[in-house]
Amino acid sequence: MTRVCTKIMAALAALLVAASVLLMLPRKTEALQVYYDKIHYYGIEANLLDNGAVEFIYTFDWEVVIDVVDEPFKWVKIGIPNSNAHKFKALTDNIKSVKYMSDYGSYAKVKFRKTYHAGDVIHFSFSFVQENLFETPDLYGNGGVWSGLYVYDYTPGWFDEIPVEKYEIKWNVANVVKYTNNARVEGQYLVCTGSLKAGERANIVIGYRPGSYSFQYKDVSHFWTELGAFTEAAGPIILVAVVLFVLTRVSDKYRGHTGGYHGHYGGHGGGCACACACACACAGGGRAGCTKKDFYGTKVSTMRIRKILKDGAEDV
Repeated sequence: MTRVCTKIMAALAALLVAASVLLMLPRKTEALQVYYDKIHYYGIEANLLDNGAVEFIYTFDWEVVIDVVDEPFKWVKIGIPNSNAHKFKALTDNIKSVKYMSDYGSYAKVKFRKTYHAGDVIHFSFSFVQENLFETPDLYGNGGVWSGLYVYDYTPGWFDEIPVEKYEIKWNVANVVKYTNNARVEGQYLVCTGSLKAGERANIVIGYRPGSYSFQYKDVSHFWTELGAFTEAAGPIILVAVVLFVLTRVSDKYRGHTGGYHGHYGGHGGGCACACACACACAGGGRAGCTKKDFYGTKVSTMRIRKILKDGAEDV
């Protein structure tokens, strides 16, 4: 009996020693994490248009850190505020195309003219116009400091598996009456800067008095863009889509108003209801876990097809 007790005590002592060693080991930090990509610079310039829409310019210095077999770096997708985005334009020559992409979220899909490999740093820039980013005075503030203002509560697209060495949000200061204290005025812009660990998000809130702009809502349809994406990704499935399209033209069953994206409190905004880029941005080509999340866009559901066809029926 004594020998058994001695063995038990010895085992417990060994467990205590092991637990103590584990507690003394350094915790896992971002510095020890291996990333497929790194963003050295994530720049966003925002200028309001007369109707309250925002013209954005996104600029990146994006490094390919590790090559992934069968997943070349040919394109990226960047989270944008909501689906009511249009007038996409490439601003650097290395971009082959940039267009809206819906994949359980709202994105700008940027295709490059060449494939990049480990060690390459890609500088690229594009612009687009974003509608319906503002919150109306009756919905934001609740009697607080933002009460009575049109508010832009803006969170840029974030990267769950990519660190950002430096981000810089530059928001045109014209007609701004209030802004969060993480921004400072530099010339004609409010500037907010910092760095982001993988998964971290930046945010800036801007307020305008009624009458500064017309603050008009506008719905933007991506019917033909998304139908083309389905053709490329799904192949024969597009035949089913065509049949469904014919059905929508002879029946009103799916032709109800689709609604607009009107900020935190309703509408469609790529899978979440907030006036921000509510979708993780991720490297294209299946990199950084995108394949597991179906960032190729290969899962084509009947409901998604019906939604796109319904939007198209409204426009035709």
